[in-house]
Amino acid sequence: MSNKTDNFLPTEHHITLDNGLRVHLLPRPEFHQIVGVVGVDYGARDSSFVQNGQLVTQPAGIAHFVEHRLFAQPDHDAFTRLSELGAMANAFTTHSRTSYYVSTGVDNWAPLQELLTFTQEPYFDLPSVQREQEIITQEVDMYEDDINSRVYRMILSRLYPNDPLGVDIAGTAASVHQITPEQLNLAFEAFYQPQDMDVVITGAFDEQKMLAFIKQTPAGQRKSQQMVTKITPELQPIPTNTLEVSLPVARNKVVLGQRWELDFDTLARRDILKIAMVGSLAIDLVFGDFSPTYTTWYNDGLIDDNFSAEFDAERQFAYVAIVAETGEPQEVVEKVSAVLTHLVAEVDKLQNSFELVKNGMLSRLINKLNELEEIAMRFEGRTFDEATLQDEITTLQALNFPEMLAILKMIPTSSIASIIIRSDMTELC
Repeated sequence: MSNKTDNFLPTEHHITLDNGLRVHLLPRPEFHQIVGVVGVDYGARDSSFVQNGQLVTQPAGIAHFVEHRLFAQPDHDAFTRLSELGAMANAFTTHSRTSYYVSTGVDNWAPLQELLTFTQEPYFDLPSVQREQEIITQEVDMYEDDINSRVYRMILSRLYPNDPLGVDIAGTAASVHQITPEQLNLAFEAFYQPQDMDVVITGAFDEQKMLAFIKQTPAGQRKSQQMVTKITPELQPIPTNTLEVSLPVARNKVVLGQRWELDFDTLARRDILKIAMVGSLAIDLVFGDFSPTYTTWYNDGLIDDNFSAEFDAERQFAYVAIVAETGEPQEVVEKVSAVLTHLVAEVDKLQNSFELVKNGMLSRLINKLNELEEIAMRFEGRTFDEATLQDEITTLQALNFPEMLAILKMIPTSSIASIIIRSDMTELC
């Protein structure tokens, strides 16, 4: 199938500079702003690595800590300066990636200069690191008080035992207080190398001028050093018993998860992108708001509109997570488990709904083309072979039902992890 977006989207360009920095120019001349992103292939799961033949293990939350403190420069705060320059700025850390972005006017490139400078020049002094420990500890406490955050960590801990995925991205109060300026510098030098970074620019700009501009910034000029080797934790068996806990929830919750155990090292990365889209489409088809399964369970009073089913895939991991509030937790565990166990058969029954669900997903992706932040922030670097939102749309357009079913049949899946969270309102007292 041809790319139906070719008629209205400009050509995107991907260039690797001499120092290894990957530059991605995604022009959108109809906009009146520019969004720039510096993405680093480094996230919360990368707390262990091999450097010069030696195993290095750092405290949980250090990737997030680096993200927080990198804005601090010897003579100014980059976040404050970006605001003074008239730009909007932010940053975030996931399990596999750290991203910094700015949004600025088409004629105001000074914020891009700042972005491409502070992300290359760390300054981790002890007093600031100690203050940051207290700030992040408060953030960790806030997430601990959030039931949904706790539930998310709990299911990941069941799906990925003894894996950093089961720890909050910000770390724990204890791990945060183990982080020192020396460790932050070590993490920066290990992972913030140009050949492990992407610069994404989208909006209205002259491509040749933008490329020349990037080349003269610290990001374009900085020399790469030797990279470290990331360690992907070995998958452990999933506990098959249903974990039951009591938390201060108004109604019982049920959480289930299942790993998709892909061979990330041998699969082509665009194939991983297609598998990720198949996963999202299959879960939407079977558990979506208009699916027969959801409708039946909802009408029977087994679930309510807090029910959610999602598929997530990042570097070296992929999983399904389902959350429900219910008065019959054991029954929901059994019914959801049965559907996940026979997912291929359940999808096969719904061929007549495939185009409808696919078009709904496609329309959501196309709508994201109206937001420069979405265009830039969805970029996952080498995880999906530098695929952009435009590539996602093309991949989904070409997907048909027989191919989707064939992909589902070949995916090895784990046993199902399940948690029942029973209401214990006494914790609120």
